[in-house]
Parts: sequence; structure tokens; C-alpha cells
Amino acid sequence: MKALVVYGTRWGGTVGVAKKIGDSLREANYTVDVVDARRNPSSVDLYDLVVVGSGIRADSWTKEALQFLKKNAPILRIKKTALFVSCQMADRKEEEAREKAKRKYLVKISEKYGLNPISHGFFGGFMDFSKSHGLLVDIMVRVNRMKLLRNGLDISKVYDTRDWNKIEAWAHELARVASDKHQTEHSEEPLER
Repeated sequence: MKALVVYGTRWGGTVGVAKKIGDSLREANYTVDVVDARRNPSSVDLYDLVVVGSGIRADSWTKEALQFLKKNAPILRIKKTALFVSCQMADRKEEEAREKAKRKYLVKISEKYGLNPISHGFFGGFMDFSKSHGLLVDIMVRVNRMKLLRNGLDISKVYDTRDWNKIEAWAHELARVASDKHQTEHSEEPLER
């Protein structure tokens, strides 16, 4: 089976998540292409499984990942599809806040594009304030430095809350579910006489 993993990233952390998903699918005997949404991947119809994800910043998916979903929604509706996000909200201690973020970033996105994913992955994020993330974000960080510190966010540190074991386990389960669905779909086809 062939899988396409498409990701959108702003801070760079989602690249690693997408690669980990790709590696885990390969371990499950998939042929996998991992592609940045900015490269506008085509030929989605060639894949048995399409996994699409994004990092979250300013409360939103990257525009490139959203454009990929919009452009390919008709075919993704009939493909085995999974969505994932990589964000700091996945690490919130308050279950209510996590569930609200999961609904907003995964369920609502699925609904917006009419998708019925076989799985949603909700993973920790990555933030490195020492790198520039565009003029607007850099200004917002500088202006809000004291507020961020009061909220426990030390901008002199790198925050990496991606749980590689959780990501790998999700991808392995995704491979199993997609393979089961593939076998079920093909076993339901009428036999030729």
C-alpha cells in the first residue's frame, strides 16, 4: 500500500512529526512519500492512505495545508484519510482545554472540508523563540515578553513537547486500521465468474 504524508509547518517542528509518521508507516510495509504542503503535492489519487497535518500558530493550520485540503477535498472524501496537528495545546493539563483544541483543530477542520478521517492525531509541539518567525510574530513575542513569563513561558528556552513514542504508536495503529479497511473493501468486491 502507498501512503502520502503532507504537512504544513511554521516553526519547523511539524517536519519531524511528519517524518516520524512516515517512518512508522514504512515499518508497517507502506511505501511512503512525505511532502511539505508548500510543494503542492499532486497525484493524490495514486495513494491508498493520505495523512495531512499542520503545526498550529495563531490558532490556525498553515495556509498551505488548508489549501491542500481544499483543493483535494473531493478525492480525500473517498480515500482513507487521517489528520494530525502538532501544537502546545496537546500538552495542556486541563482535559477540557485539550478536548476543545482537539475539536477545533481536527474535528472542525474535518467537517469544514467534508472529510471522514479514519483517525485524528493530536501531538505536542515545538517552539524555539531564538529563531525569527516573521516580523509580526517576533514583535508580538517582544511586546508580550512579560506576559509570557507570567504565564510560565520562558522565551529563552526551546519547548519541545513532541512525544515520539505516542506519534509512532498512532502511526502504527493508523497503518493497521487503514490495512484492515483496505482488506474489508476488497473482500466485499464481487468475485469474477
